Amino acid sequence: MNSIQFWKNWQKASRLLYFFSISILLFTVVAFTFFYFKGLENVVHWNILAELGEVPFVLDYFDVGQETLSFPSKTFTVTEQFLASPMEINLIGNYIFLSLFVFAFVLMLSALSSLARFWYLLSMGLVILLLVTFNLELLYNASNRYLTMALIILYVGLSYFFHAFRPDINIFKKFLSFFLISILLIFGILYSTKVNTPFLLLASYRTAGAMILSVVFIFMIAYEIVQGFLVLTTSSKSPQALKNFLLISLIYLANVLLVFLHNNKVIDWEMIYISPFVLLITSTFLGIWGFKKRLEGNKQIVDFEDAGSFIYLGLAIVTLATCGQAFATGNDPMIEVLEDAITYTHLAMGLVFLIYVLVNFLPLFKQGFEVHKVVFKPINLPIWTARVLSIIIIAALLVLKNFFTFQQANAAYYNALGDYYAFDKQYRVAESEYQMALAYEYRNHKSNYALASLALWQNDNERAALYFKKALAKNPSVFAYEGLSRSFYDGEHFFDAMFTLKEGLAKFPTSGELQNNLAYLFNKSNVVDSTVLYYEMAVKNARKPEVPASNLLAFWAMNGKEQAIQELLEKPENITYSSYQANVLALKNVLKNKKVIASEEITQLDLPKDSVLSNIADFARLYNQALYQKAKGEILPLRRLSELDENQADIEDLLFADIVQEYYKGDKIITFQTLQAWSLGDSTDKKGKYYQLLLNTLLKKEATEKVDISSIKNIAVDGLKQHPVNEEVLTKAIEILNQQKQGDKAYEASLNAIAWRKDSPGLYQLYILQALKVGMKDYAVDGMKILQKLSPTDYQRFLPTYQAKLASIEKASAGFQ
Repeated sequence: MNSIQFWKNWQKASRLLYFFSISILLFTVVAFTFFYFKGLENVVHWNILAELGEVPFVLDYFDVGQETLSFPSKTFTVTEQFLASPMEINLIGNYIFLSLFVFAFVLMLSALSSLARFWYLLSMGLVILLLVTFNLELLYNASNRYLTMALIILYVGLSYFFHAFRPDINIFKKFLSFFLISILLIFGILYSTKVNTPFLLLASYRTAGAMILSVVFIFMIAYEIVQGFLVLTTSSKSPQALKNFLLISLIYLANVLLVFLHNNKVIDWEMIYISPFVLLITSTFLGIWGFKKRLEGNKQIVDFEDAGSFIYLGLAIVTLATCGQAFATGNDPMIEVLEDAITYTHLAMGLVFLIYVLVNFLPLFKQGFEVHKVVFKPINLPIWTARVLSIIIIAALLVLKNFFTFQQANAAYYNALGDYYAFDKQYRVAESEYQMALAYEYRNHKSNYALASLALWQNDNERAALYFKKALAKNPSVFAYEGLSRSFYDGEHFFDAMFTLKEGLAKFPTSGELQNNLAYLFNKSNVVDSTVLYYEMAVKNARKPEVPASNLLAFWAMNGKEQAIQELLEKPENITYSSYQANVLALKNVLKNKKVIASEEITQLDLPKDSVLSNIADFARLYNQALYQKAKGEILPLRRLSELDENQADIEDLLFADIVQEYYKGDKIITFQTLQAWSLGDSTDKKGKYYQLLLNTLLKKEATEKVDISSIKNIAVDGLKQHPVNEEVLTKAIEILNQQKQGDKAYEASLNAIAWRKDSPGLYQLYILQALKVGMKDYAVDGMKILQKLSPTDYQRFLPTYQAKLASIEKASAGFQ
């Protein structure tokens, strides 16, 4: 346990910094794992593109005598497609990488001052080279190197002070000193820089240096797994230790070889391959103990407690942070460089280390010794010879690939620069950087997708399609297939768009997003069976299954028969998605069998607090519900919504839905007035004619409707709103209003009635009498003239009543005088 928990005998300051550094390493692993599994979705995601569809239906039927009138209307459906977003810049990923890089740099710089003089000077030379690559001058658009020189003097000068004059200062205090300097520099940059995103710029320019440090570390630990097998098999002193060690090591190396062959497109077998990054993380944690053992014979150069452990952790954090940044930014050339570094070194170093162990310690195996304890005290073959041999093998592998890995490293670097300039909206410079990346690796997904995104921002569908197609050459993605299909579709190449989606599904057969979009295209082609099939597949596979589920409802609302719709509505799913709910309401609207609806409760709508309809699904759901509930449910604030500038695109439909609810449970006069205004707006227009026809239909229905007065609670208010042209209701309402000394309101009600029913002698009689009641004799006289023309018979019958009423008024007036 003492050898495992080697830190127990350390000084408190060293132990504290070591645990803190380990926690940062664990955070780095977690961050890397998150970005690794998120994959391309770190920089590309699915947007939703929605469109409205209109389905004509009959809102209501009215029996008028021997005739049945209808209330023709429309309901809205919402059909949605998955839309691949443009390439985005992952600020969080870049900032995490930069923060970890700075921490690791400070940690290593604190430890390097404890090295022996030769190794210290050598390491400072490397630190100076690293500081030069920081390119601080770019933060201030300066052409000189004064800032870099100041940075070198600051960091290297303090390090030399610790090395030469105060070697007694513990590692924790050194770390705090360098860390404080770094924090001051960060705030200085933040408040004095001349660029918009200085830390994104620094992160982008760190890519090259970070990859170099990562490759060095990967090479350092490449044989740790084989060494772990050695510890595992020889610790028990088993006589079968050699056999077990050889077997497990060869199986491991065979798997690494398969990964190498697969990554280099030599094989494409249907099997599970070990991720190179699993090898890296495993080697990293095994190396914590392995590196300590390796330094036991070199204490005169570097002490593990004072320097070695912190240099190791610093390199480990840089390496895993670099891997995380590669995935966080979708930089596939960078990912492949790191994968190659891992597989090449683990294959070469693992094989050579196996040979090294056998050449030096085969007799000890036979004697049952714990070989792992003396593995770095070779008998025949020095460890440096094994490292040199490994480098030769790695170089040979690189030659076989024509040093393509170096070209990918350059492409990764220019991709990182392109990201910075794209985020800074320097699109021409960004395009130039991405083009440079393509010059080194023309098939890489990152550059091609980013260039396609820039083309889309310029509405250049043909150029976007070209780059999307290139992005599919080596590392295809569902996003690139959708982007290519979208470019074809927007460029009016319908069948090319469909073929692209089919090709994408051949590569990604479980992509619900591609299935949904292909169903959408089949629907456009009126291929019913395929539309339903692919929508149903998409429901099972899509990340957001509510999208294809709602699309299915929209499809059946457009194409379904009454029985099919009935079956769908009898098996409702508990999906609160706005588009789904809008399409459920659309189905209910088009369903002719109203028995299901009549027995249902009307659900309440949760309107946005700011009353702004943020998307067409919210609008469709609100509109469809207003038509669906008719006389039931709450009064929706449709007119108020239509008055907001943000909702102006939907104003006419919102007002139409409003007059529907006004007709069924509000003020029918508002419905009549609005329909008349629209019909007069353009009498030759189809809409104008529709509104006039609808107005005539509703008035005809109102003229013949029989009303049960006893069921109306407040005839003078509710009765007049819902039955404004009904003679019986109007008679009773006028009587009540006159009793309440509200003759003017009674007159207004009678005036409204004859305005909409100019063919009703009874309403004119009520109007004439009320005009006399409120002292409008001239209006009453005019009313009598109209009544005489309208119905001479009714005129003659009413004349005595009129004359008697007039005489009574005149007598009362004379008496008053």
